[in-house]
Amino acid sequence: MITIGKMSQACQLSVKTLRWYDQTGLLKPVHIDEKTGFRYYSLDQIDRVILIKRYKRFGFSLEEIASLLEAEEDSLTASLSQKRRQLEAQILELQQISAEMGKFLKKETEKNKMSEEIRIVETSEMPVYGLRQHMAVKDFGTAFGKIFEQVAKDHLQPAGPTGARYYDEEFDREDSDIEVFIPLATKEGANASVGGMTCAKLTHKGGYSTLDESYARLVKWIEENGYQTTGAPYELYVKTGYENPNPATWETDIYFPVEKTQG
Repeated sequence: MITIGKMSQACQLSVKTLRWYDQTGLLKPVHIDEKTGFRYYSLDQIDRVILIKRYKRFGFSLEEIASLLEAEEDSLTASLSQKRRQLEAQILELQQISAEMGKFLKKETEKNKMSEEIRIVETSEMPVYGLRQHMAVKDFGTAFGKIFEQVAKDHLQPAGPTGARYYDEEFDREDSDIEVFIPLATKEGANASVGGMTCAKLTHKGGYSTLDESYARLVKWIEENGYQTTGAPYELYVKTGYENPNPATWETDIYFPVEKTQG
């Protein structure tokens, strides 16, 4: 027989835990000295403690472990198999949570980085050839086709990325007052101009499906930093699907004309 201290040392288990196992009936000492109250264990009980620790690591409660220690082989196998299925389900759920957390962290990092990239700029006035009408966002391609055709017909020289300007206070993807335009090298042939004012600028990186998120961040930044909008916002398509079909490479510069709020 060995003392409770030796048992603790052999099994890497605290004396307090061994006493608790005694009280719950999970591991009774083979002998308790009537005079001293010292607990003594047999060497065979070391294997039982190792088994208890293993079941505990598997996620079983002490009550369940007590049943497992007395279970027949078939019942034990069934219980272990069920616990394994539960653990696999938990692993799958944790993996899904981890993946969701990763996306959230990436989004927060990008949002913070984007907030840092918002800045106030003085834009140069650009002569443009534009087409302004009520249209849906899906009609941009047709509208740009018309102005490219007209620019070519009039022998005008494009200069810089195409863009769009939004005149309505409330944006409607299906029907909004929008002007699509092509910057020109000179004022000759231009029918409008863009820029030439103080703007809050943000470069949106990625596809157009998340462009609304960048607009929301920019509007929020303007309000939180003591500015107010003074005109129609516009965007320039710096990198598009014409250069690379991968939306992750696309860049859109968003401009909001602003001025400092008085007071």
